[in-house]
Amino acid sequence: MSDTRATVFVVDDDASVRKSLGRLLRSFGYDVELFASADEFLQRLPSDGVGCLVLDVQLPGVNGLELQAKLADRDCTLPIVFITGHGDLTMGVRAMEAGASAFITKPFREDTLLQAVDQALAKCGNGHRNAGSEGSQS
Repeated sequence: MSDTRATVFVVDDDASVRKSLGRLLRSFGYDVELFASADEFLQRLPSDGVGCLVLDVQLPGVNGLELQAKLADRDCTLPIVFITGHGDLTMGVRAMEAGASAFITKPFREDTLLQAVDQALAKCGNGHRNAGSEGSQS
């Protein structure tokens, strides 16, 4: 196991969704940081690139697809797992063509998100969960 711990960064403007995702991911051993907006995330943009981003498409101000473009402009290679309740095929194709790791529509099953996060972390060279009680509830 690497000494560098992967972090799952969650950006969603819905506080209940954001907190639920944080609890779910932590219960499976991930380190998690939560953000209410793209701008808030950009202020904290990780420099080590170890982790992935779970990103809502519909955000106030800078939306998820715009954030994806901003990250690409900054040469940020953080894998992105998009989640959305308002997605369509065109949006999904656009996100994937721009390098998204996954595009998941809400509501989704927990295992669907967990699998997408695992695959995204594998892309950044850290495809494992952090030490902890996998599957335990916090």
